[in-house]
Amino acid sequence: MTRAATLVLCLLLPLGACADGSAGEFAPLQRGDRAPAFGAVTLEGDSLALGSLADRPILLNVWATWCPPCREEMPALQALHDRYDARGLAVVAVSLDASAADAAAFAGELGLTMRMLHDPAGRVTRTFRTTGVPETFLIGPDGRIVRRWIGAFDPLADDVIASVESVLGQG
Repeated sequence: MTRAATLVLCLLLPLGACADGSAGEFAPLQRGDRAPAFGAVTLEGDSLALGSLADRPILLNVWATWCPPCREEMPALQALHDRYDARGLAVVAVSLDASAADAAAFAGELGLTMRMLHDPAGRVTRTFRTTGVPETFLIGPDGRIVRRWIGAFDPLADDVIASVESVLGQG
C-alpha cells in the first residue's frame, strides 16, 4: 500500500487500526496505556484535574442524564464510592449534559456524593477516545489504564470489585 493510500485510510478510519499499524491519537485506549490528562469543572463550580488525584486509583465514568443505562448504574457507582473512598479509590463521574443544573438535580435526587464533573463540550470523550456513554475506566495509582468497560456495567460485580481491590493493593 502506498504512503498516500495509508494516509487516506488513516483519515477515513480514525478509530480503527491503520494499515501501517499506526492509529496515532485516535486508537482506542488500551490496558497499560497512560491515562491522558483531563480536568473539568465540578457541579459545584470548582476545577478538578485528574492529576490532582495522583497516586490514587481512579474509576472514571462518562455519563449523561439522558442515557438510561447511565442513570441505572449511578446508585451502584455511589455504593462503590461509599465502600472504597476511605481506602483511596477516587470515583469520578463526568457528565456530558448540556446543563450542569440537570446533572446536579439528578445527583441531588439520588444523594450522590462522589466527585461529579461537568463537561458539556465532551472533551472527555475525545481525550479518553470513548465510543459512547456510559463508558468507564479504572486507572491505577501509576496513572495507567487497568480496565475499560464500554457500555453499561455493574460497578459491584465480582470482576469489578476484584479489579478495584487489585489496584488498591498497588498503592
